[in-house]
Amino acid sequence: MYRRVDSWYSDFFHEGKRYVKSWGAISKTVAKEKDRKFRTEVLEGKHAQKSRQILFEKFADKYLEAARLNKKPSSAKRNEVSINALKPYFQGKLIGAIHPFMVEQFKKERKEKNKTPATINRDITTLKNMFNKAVEWGYLSHNPIDKVRNLAENNEKMWALSPEEEDKLSAACDARPQKKKYLKDLVLFALHTGMRQSEIFNLKKTHCNLEENYITVVDTKNNENRKVPMNESVREILERQIEGNTSEYVFCNSEDKKITVLTNAFWQAVSKAGLERQEIKKDGEKKKIRFRFHDLRHTFGSRLGMAGVDLKTIMEIMGHKSHKMAMRYQHPTPDHKLNAVKLLDRPRDRNFLVVHRKV
Repeated sequence: MYRRVDSWYSDFFHEGKRYVKSWGAISKTVAKEKDRKFRTEVLEGKHAQKSRQILFEKFADKYLEAARLNKKPSSAKRNEVSINALKPYFQGKLIGAIHPFMVEQFKKERKEKNKTPATINRDITTLKNMFNKAVEWGYLSHNPIDKVRNLAENNEKMWALSPEEEDKLSAACDARPQKKKYLKDLVLFALHTGMRQSEIFNLKKTHCNLEENYITVVDTKNNENRKVPMNESVREILERQIEGNTSEYVFCNSEDKKITVLTNAFWQAVSKAGLERQEIKKDGEKKKIRFRFHDLRHTFGSRLGMAGVDLKTIMEIMGHKSHKMAMRYQHPTPDHKLNAVKLLDRPRDRNFLVVHRKV
């Protein structure tokens, strides 16, 4: 509470909203009493902004319409999948009547139906985004579920290829009976650029600057262009794939049409190379894991990290927005750690020890 000229004012925040009220030219004692009463009424919700009455399913349709207009098609489709999962639980309810306990019950029931934590979290994220839009569009005064926590996800560990595994996968890809041999180049290209599968499939010849040795990656996951440097291996692959290719895209099938899906040839090559393993979960259950195309990107990042490339450079090349994502590539593989301790197997050379003491 403060005084300006002759008038006293109440000025405070509650649940992210600012409340300001003038009491006019009255005594400080009376102003304090009015301020106390006003704050109590705000806490009791008597001055809360009233929600515009709209049912969940109707607001969901409005949200999806905006998502299709402003988001990438894949993101809008993901929102639609989540909303289809949310509707059976929340349809018929006003959005202003949905509260955190309802969301917790939704999480519980989805988990009992054996939905993965990752799937449930995507649904919760969509719901939170919906409520944020409801605030932005004036349907709600605040997001009532913004503090609902996501479930812990037991994500599969990254698989970074060893040189021996890379040789086996390369040979297996080379042996696939395709009319147009692109699979091996596709794998090697991912290993040397760290580009996502969709980014490689969408790569056009005009995006490749062979003179200045860089590739422009457009329409990325983060909706921003980035430049990926081109080494000699990448240059050779590009020249090989572009030669005699009548399509605007770099990687094409035997009919020079853009590749849109990863064919079974890749998974067959993964099996032939023996890139499958069993992992034991916390509950003792065995889980079969096989190498994925996205692990080629993980391998690229891990190799840069183990080569001592700084974090910012890795982030810029791979298109990461947060340090947390790029930090995964600062963890060395078991072989890399083994080679590190093997340094201690060297003969005890006095000069070697003195140098390392100084460091």
